[in-house]
Amino acid sequence: MNMIGACWMRRSLGEPVSALLIDSSNEIIAGGWNGILTKWSAEGDEQWSTQLPDRIGSISIAENGIYVCAGLHLVAVDANSGTLRWQHALEGSADEVTALNGLIYATSSVYDIEHNDFIDSAIWCFDGEGEKVWETHLDERPWTMVVSNDQLILGLGRPKMGAAIVDNVGNLTHVILDSESPVTTGTDSTNGVIFGHANGDLTTTSGKVWAGLGESISTICSVDGKYFTISHDKEITTLKSNFEQEWAENLGPISTLSAGIVVDKKSTIWAGIQDGINGQLNVFCQEDGKLVSSMSCGKITSINSNGKMIAVGDEK
Repeated sequence: MNMIGACWMRRSLGEPVSALLIDSSNEIIAGGWNGILTKWSAEGDEQWSTQLPDRIGSISIAENGIYVCAGLHLVAVDANSGTLRWQHALEGSADEVTALNGLIYATSSVYDIEHNDFIDSAIWCFDGEGEKVWETHLDERPWTMVVSNDQLILGLGRPKMGAAIVDNVGNLTHVILDSESPVTTGTDSTNGVIFGHANGDLTTTSGKVWAGLGESISTICSVDGKYFTISHDKEITTLKSNFEQEWAENLGPISTLSAGIVVDKKSTIWAGIQDGINGQLNVFCQEDGKLVSSMSCGKITSINSNGKMIAVGDEK
């Protein structure tokens, strides 16, 4: 694959990209380090651009709007015009947002420099008009938020660790996972939710499926259930659906990883690799680890795919 030839659209956000989302209509929404949020059509035409309070860390879309974590704030933006609909300052940083069944869920955390730790975390629920439905505080920071079978599930840090299932009135049901390490990431799959841990373990609610080697898992990519690709600091590893290792590759410092599009009838994995102040984008065949294509760019900060298209954002 010729990477330059395949790149049919290149746009500048005017600041480093910090978050990306491609919707089902191939429209692209990009957020920046200084709070710019811009939307392009599937043809590459800018539809609107708006200034939000702070760095954009997470984007979710639903029928009634675009929802964004921007610094301390949860913000709702009209998807057609970019007009600010509502915003709420959460307690601490707004970390992650997702929309589910007409409700908007966001996590937040408070970090104490003196204690060098998170001292309070919360999950918030708002309706589409911005009215708070409930908030629930917890001692553990939710490091990941996964939707599976219309259930909202949190992956937790210390002290309790494990996972928590959230119902629509804010009650949390704790789930013990078969690892003595905090959850760092998670994804939904045909095998159910898979959690990655700080010690490298992979678990499901049924037990441990991969024993870690002490390196924290930062990303889990699952495309069709045939393979799972996980990333550590410098290495990616692809496992079969039965969690046996298929291949591994040491790439150097990995800035981000994403499942990609189908190339030559095979699923791909896209990896951003830091190369000093610059970046390298490598595309691998997920089945056998063959390098499909590569290109130099700015340091890659975000990759997002809807299965048909893929968007890559860098610091340039």
